[in-house]
Amino acid sequence: MPNARNSEICQQTKDSIANAAVDLLLLDADLSVSLLCRQAGVSRNAFYRNFDSIEEVVGYYLRSRWIRYASSLPDRRDLLDSPGRYLIIYIYGQRPLLRSLRQKQMLGVLEEMFLEVLGPDEGTPPSLRYHRNGMAFLIYGLVRTMIENDFTETPEEVFQLMDSVSGK
Repeated sequence: MPNARNSEICQQTKDSIANAAVDLLLLDADLSVSLLCRQAGVSRNAFYRNFDSIEEVVGYYLRSRWIRYASSLPDRRDLLDSPGRYLIIYIYGQRPLLRSLRQKQMLGVLEEMFLEVLGPDEGTPPSLRYHRNGMAFLIYGLVRTMIENDFTETPEEVFQLMDSVSGK
C-alpha cells in the first residue's frame, strides 16, 4: 500500500517529466526519452515507471493543466453546462505547445484528451455514448481547425461561428 510520501514523490516526478517535455517541445528540440530524462533530472527507470511514451507524458501534461484550469473556475456549474466551450478556451491558452505538437505530428494526444474529458464513461448507456462521442469529436474538430488556422480566430469568434451555424 503506497504511503502519502511515496505518492507525493511520484507526483513530483511525473510533473517534472511533463514540464521538461513541454519545455523541450517549446524549444523545438528533437525529443527523446534520454534528453527528456536529462532535462527533468530523472532516470530512464523513473520515466518508464510513470509513462509508456513521450505522447503519454504530453497527454498527462494537458490533462493535469485542464484539471487545474477547470478547478479554478469561479462557478463550476457553467463547466457542467458547457464543457466544450471551456475546453476550447483552455486549449487556446496552450497555443505555443499545440503549434509545436502540430509541427511534430503529435496532435493525437489532444484527440485522446478530448475523448477522455468529453467522451462517454464506462457505464454510459449506448444511446448516450453516441451523443458524448459526437460532442467530443465535434469540439475536437473545432479545435483542430483552430490549430490548422494557426489560431487566427479567438474562442469568442469560434463560439459566434458555432452559434450562427446553429441558428442562435
